[in-house]
Amino acid sequence: MAKRKLHIVFAGLLLGLLLVFSACSLYRNDRMYLTDEEYAFAKKTYDSTGSLVLTEKALTDKHWQRGQINEARYRLTKQYRLEE
Repeated sequence: MAKRKLHIVFAGLLLGLLLVFSACSLYRNDRMYLTDEEYAFAKKTYDSTGSLVLTEKALTDKHWQRGQINEARYRLTKQYRLEE
């Protein structure tokens, strides 16, 4: 009986850990830190194209990670007061 309770507790802990890790993996590419140089590149690209869509495409072509692109988009949107 005690062994069965131990198995149930262990299974519950394992399930809890799996939920935490799966929730974290959903947001791992949400936004990432950008260096000043990386943001300057994104800003220069936006300034030359005038479009967030074209800027995202250019950053994707430069093999930026999704989280970096999201951070650049967030900062550009904030700086230029876009989508308000």
